[in-house]
Parts: sequence; C-alpha cells; structure tokens
Amino acid sequence: MSYGFELNPAAFTIASGKIQPSTKKKCDFLIHTLEDFIEKNKLTEQELSDAQEFGFNGKLIEYYDTTTLDEILLARRYFQIHPPNKPEDFFVMASLLHILHGNRPYALSRRSHPITPYKPSGPYEYRSLIERLKAKVQRGLQQSLPPEFQPGKMFLQDATSWWPREIDRLDAVITSPPFFDSTRYYLANWLRLWFAGWSPQDFKGRPLGFVDERQKKSFDVYVPILRQARERLKPDGVVVLHLGKSSKCDMAGELVNLGKKWFRSADVFDESVAHCESHGIRDKGTVTSHQYLVLY
Repeated sequence: MSYGFELNPAAFTIASGKIQPSTKKKCDFLIHTLEDFIEKNKLTEQELSDAQEFGFNGKLIEYYDTTTLDEILLARRYFQIHPPNKPEDFFVMASLLHILHGNRPYALSRRSHPITPYKPSGPYEYRSLIERLKAKVQRGLQQSLPPEFQPGKMFLQDATSWWPREIDRLDAVITSPPFFDSTRYYLANWLRLWFAGWSPQDFKGRPLGFVDERQKKSFDVYVPILRQARERLKPDGVVVLHLGKSSKCDMAGELVNLGKKWFRSADVFDESVAHCESHGIRDKGTVTSHQYLVLY
C-alpha cells in the first residue's frame, strides 16, 4: 500500500485519480450524471459576475467561449455539491482538470499553455465540455495498469502535521518538496485550483500554510516530516528527496544537516538543468540544478 499527502485540492484530486483503478461503466455513469446536471441547471448572477472578475493571467471569461464557460461553471458547481469520494469521481474530475486549458485540440480553452494557464490567444469557439471529457476519460482508461499495481490512499492534509497511525512500516518515503525560490505551484495552477473549489480569498490566505512559503522563513518546517519518516520506516527503509538547488539555497545540504539527528546521507548528486527546455514557461525561478538526496 502506498500513501500520499496533499493540501492542494487540485493535486489531491489528480493523485487520488491515479492511485486507484476506475471502471468504464462507473465513469460513464458519472459523466452522464454531470451532463444531466449541466442541461437542467442555470448559472446564478453571482457565478457569472465572479467569472468576469476573477483570474491571474487574464480573466476567466478570456479563456473560453461563453457557452463553454457556462458548462465549466456548472460543472464546478456540481463537484462542489458532490465532492469526489470514489475512484471514478476522482478520475473523471482529474480528467476535467487536465483539459481546462492547453494548446492542443483536447483543451476547452482558447490557445494557452498546458502546464501554466498563460493569457490565451486565438479565436473563441464553442468546445463541448462533455464531449472532450468523454474522450479524455476514454484515453485514460485505455492505459492498462501493470500486473503488480497496488491501490494507494491519499490524505488531504499537511505532511508536516501528525501522520495517520495506519501509515507505518514503510519501505521508503519518496517525495519532491517545493523547490526553494521556484515557481509558485498554486499560482502556476490557479485555474485548476479555482475549479477544485478555491475562491479569490483562498489564493490570498491558504498558500501561507504551504511548505514553499513556510520554508522561506525556516527549514525547520521539515523537522516533523523527517522525524515521522524515521518513526514510520522499516529498519532498512530509506528517504529519497528530489530537490531544487539555486544560487540562494542548497536544499540537499540544508536537509542533510537538519536530518542528521535521525538519518545518515547515503548519496546526493546534482543534475544541471540550465540547458533544459523551458516548455514555454517564461519564469521558472532561480533553480539551476535538480538534486537527488538519499537518507537512511
């Protein structure tokens, strides 16, 4: 059994959709239910007004044809009324999050970026949410799970808080915490976070509790993670961390020093990313190398 923690509701939904198997029959039923909800409901004046005012790289209304936006707003309301709690719920909602924006025909938006929703360009045209969602889910279900696949479990909680007791006797703790002074994930994914339920006010307050903001004040934010990893690992278990090194911070060095009370360093190496493709992202922060740290 694998376990994971997420505070970000969009990332939590996506991860939950990946670590549990889904069936076509139940996914189809959910999409049909969602389609019926969209057809039978109308938007409120408040929902339309909020869509006109909200956005970071352009307003929501700039990303979509008006009918497509109506369908997205109603789909967002549906998932707020019926939060996902089954594998198929997570899989379908994760698929919808994926097609919210991009530069391919599958996307619901005008031409934007598939990773970060930069201000869109190109013509406005109606793109059916249900038809594109059906196609995305079908593509995902066609990918067979390997024979050794084991279902996992996600927790919507802070990894620096107390871990549930069932998480014990782990073979490994593998994680990639936010890179120091890198792109802020919550802003780079604002459109998906909005769909997952965040309001404009959430963007102002909630990120203050995220590790990427807290580590700017002190790396002590990692103490409860390292301590609990030691407590929950098997005697021969390891911690593997994928980190980001910049001119401002050597994350591996900081965490080796911080964790020496519980761990010894087995290996650490840097991989320069100065030459790598930016994937069209204009500001990726000051990270110059990816670091891989193994503690035991």
